[in-house]
Amino acid sequence: MQRTTIIFACFFICVNSFSQQYPFVHYTPKDGLISNMIKGIYQDSKGRLYFTSLHGLSIYDGSRFINYNSKNGLSYDIVNCLMEMGDDSIWIVSNSTKLNCLVKGKMKLLPIHNDNYIINNLCRDSKRDIYAAAEEGLLLFNKKDRFIKLPFVDNSGEDVSSYISFIYPVGDYLLVKRDNSMLPTQNEILYLYNKKNKKITAEMPGVYFAHVAKDGRIWASTENKIMSIDTVELAKGKLVLQELPQQYAQLRNKGKYFVIFDEGNNCWLGNQNSALIKAAPDGSIITFTAASGLNMFFINGVFRDREGITWIATNNTGVSKLVYTNFSHIEKPFDIVFPSDISCNKENLLIYSSPTYTVASIHNNKKKYLHIKDMMVLAKLIETPYGFFGINRNTLYKLDQKKDILYPKAILSDSSDNVYPNFVVDKNGNLIVSGKYHLSAVINGNIIYKTKIPFFADQPVMDSKGNIWLATRSNDLLMYQTHPEDPSHYLEQKLYFKKELEGISPRSLIIDKYDNIWIGTRNHGIHVFFLIDRKLVKKYIITPASGLSDEFTTHLSCDTENVIWASSVSGLDKITVRNGIPIVENITIQNNIYQSVFKVAVDKNNTVWGLVSNGLIRIKPETERSANYSPTLMVGMIKAGKDTITNKASLSYKQNNLSFSFAATSFLNEKQVMYSYRLQGGSNNQWSEPSNNATVSFVDLHPGDYRLDIKANFPAHRYPEQIISYNFSIAPAWWQTLWFRSVMGLLIIVLLIIGFRFYYRRKLEKRMAWLEKQQAIEKERTRIATDMHDDLGAGLSSIRFLSEKVKRNTFSDITRNDIEKMQLTSSELMEKMNEIVWAMSEKNDSLEDLLFYTRSYAKEYCEENGLDCTICLPENIPPFFVRGEIRRNIFLTVKESLHNIVKHAGAQKVVVDVTVNNYLEIKILDDGKGFNVQQSKPSRGNGLRNMQKRITSIGGTINISNGQGTTVKMKVPLIPF
Repeated sequence: MQRTTIIFACFFICVNSFSQQYPFVHYTPKDGLISNMIKGIYQDSKGRLYFTSLHGLSIYDGSRFINYNSKNGLSYDIVNCLMEMGDDSIWIVSNSTKLNCLVKGKMKLLPIHNDNYIINNLCRDSKRDIYAAAEEGLLLFNKKDRFIKLPFVDNSGEDVSSYISFIYPVGDYLLVKRDNSMLPTQNEILYLYNKKNKKITAEMPGVYFAHVAKDGRIWASTENKIMSIDTVELAKGKLVLQELPQQYAQLRNKGKYFVIFDEGNNCWLGNQNSALIKAAPDGSIITFTAASGLNMFFINGVFRDREGITWIATNNTGVSKLVYTNFSHIEKPFDIVFPSDISCNKENLLIYSSPTYTVASIHNNKKKYLHIKDMMVLAKLIETPYGFFGINRNTLYKLDQKKDILYPKAILSDSSDNVYPNFVVDKNGNLIVSGKYHLSAVINGNIIYKTKIPFFADQPVMDSKGNIWLATRSNDLLMYQTHPEDPSHYLEQKLYFKKELEGISPRSLIIDKYDNIWIGTRNHGIHVFFLIDRKLVKKYIITPASGLSDEFTTHLSCDTENVIWASSVSGLDKITVRNGIPIVENITIQNNIYQSVFKVAVDKNNTVWGLVSNGLIRIKPETERSANYSPTLMVGMIKAGKDTITNKASLSYKQNNLSFSFAATSFLNEKQVMYSYRLQGGSNNQWSEPSNNATVSFVDLHPGDYRLDIKANFPAHRYPEQIISYNFSIAPAWWQTLWFRSVMGLLIIVLLIIGFRFYYRRKLEKRMAWLEKQQAIEKERTRIATDMHDDLGAGLSSIRFLSEKVKRNTFSDITRNDIEKMQLTSSELMEKMNEIVWAMSEKNDSLEDLLFYTRSYAKEYCEENGLDCTICLPENIPPFFVRGEIRRNIFLTVKESLHNIVKHAGAQKVVVDVTVNNYLEIKILDDGKGFNVQQSKPSRGNGLRNMQKRITSIGGTINISNGQGTTVKMKVPLIPF
């Protein structure tokens, strides 16, 4: 929401003769207000403002307007009044027979039987009884479910219970006013109604308006006067008018003006045409006129919120807000046009206009005009105990006063490149003037004293002890002590600092009440120092990051409350030190003035006067601001997409795109309230950068528990920092829930079990099939082995015996040799056949059979060939299954190794070492001559290749190494039974 163009309301104050402009802020439908036709203003316990109108209801929380009308829940668009009934529960009375209740942002119909009454107004008395002013009469709520109509008969016996417009509770009585525009006679009667006996006890005709203040005062507007009602007589059941107190005497003749007391006991009076008057409890009176820009045509209400802000409800221009009544802008202060300089001494305020050569000297609100002779143009002017002095660039003038004429006389002049920028009056009443080359003193009004300075100094100032300080543009800080007893040495330099100011480029200077040294710079903000044992120590640095309007501070002033006022091209800042921390308020910006402030002067009443291009701004000491109010930081609205969420801490998985709108119910520069947030439970739990954006959105939040922390910081630290938390959770999707995951987990486990069972069953079936196949093969092998043993073995045995018989019976040597060869061949075939039969027989498919058979063969073979053979077997041979193919390949490899030893090694001894674990490891070592394995590869024949091939084919490894003899090492995996 954007603020409207600011209009200044002109005031006429009886003690002054100049018009003042006060900054109003206007809110209209352009800013979000529901209507320009506002009927009333209310504030709930959380600080939110409610605006009733002819077109609905607006709620303003400081960040946004939330509007309701008949399209989103209201019974009727015209809203007459409302009343807070409980925590976040508001009764809304529209111009219909139905009542609404707004509960936590949700509009509902109120289940009340009101017998078709149209209620205009509600009030609650000290006993918490609720009365209603209705078109049909005076009503009382029975605290259950209905309004009861009360008898309302006047003193003549006539029933006047119709068109009741307003009621005000006063002790045991009600002040009742009827809507005169709806009545056939225009009597304008004010009734006093006794709540106990339910009778009208007094009537007073000719009362147009009446209102009751919080402090008990009752004012009434009659045909010709504004009068008060005697509360003592009222307590007796009588209506007696009396004159207003003397402090309000000027209001007595304001007959027919409306009368409204606000929550601060200020009385507002107006004629709905040309005047609006504010009468404060202390008797001060301010009059607003149509020339102020505030529409006077029809004002429906004036409301003062708990921060002391005044809100004015109008019938055609929306709502106007007046925040600072102590701030005003004056184009012609004391009838001085185009003021060009201001200054103050202990008694007088001096306003100088160079275009008109006129000076206004103001003392206790009394003004005196002086004119400069010969139209001498001066840049600055000051009044001292020794008269008036002025500056025109490089010349200092003394202005002798004769009646109302000031006669300038040059008393000090310097070279053309010098400028006298400013001066100060010291504790002795003497004028001290800074320049480019010298610091000069005008002693007793005529004696000139000069002392050299390092460079140009903009502003000499005085500390609490009367010492004079200068800060030059070359970064020098000097302190001088005055000696009125010795004019020839009037200024004595006591302190000098250089390196502490390096690089800051001073442009302004002031010493506060505690002798802290404030230096305004060209582009480095304000630097604050203090002295400790003649050493300069930096205390603060204030920059735009601290809230300062501009880096370039052109002028500094200090008021009687030790508040620093900093002038710049961007406006005026008020700097207050609280708990050791400088707090900056942008005074002109927050009053919607965006122009340079050239200089500030503070008068004896601690009123601050600021010089601007089109007049002066005046800031009186602030007295009306509430110190007890604390804004409420709250989450106003939560949206998931386009849907508004109310009272839900648990959200569905579809509601994971969330938008939070929050606000702090402060209306003092509400757009300068800075918010930050953090989301606990999300990916980033750090505080966000502060901004005035009061909405935050989160996209694609994962299921889980979250806590949104929101922090508000108020302008100028006016209120303590506030933090609230909002807890919510996003439920997982049904497929992400625990029960679904549990079911799916169980299903997966069942499927895995079924899968494993199927897999192992299939594997078992395959294994069984393979075993059956192997069994069939083994049976076939056994059958073949048996047949070979029975048939071939018998045949070979016959051949052997027959050859032996032939050998015995033959006498030929040739035949005998052939027969011996035949015998040898048949023996070898018998031997090989026995090996094949052994390998094929399933009875021998065990590791034990393999090792025993191999040992038997090796022992026999080595003995036949004259070798010493040592065979080492495990004591306990594990029951491993070794099928025929593996047994045959292992046996043939061992056989080939022994054959190579006999044939090639020339060995005397052989060791066969057998090791069994999950592998069968056989090591054959000899003490022969050995051979080079690598060099022998091309010519080694098929023996070694066959050994390698056999072992590899059964999944084993073989390694032949040459050391002291040859070592053959084979390793074959085993399968247990």
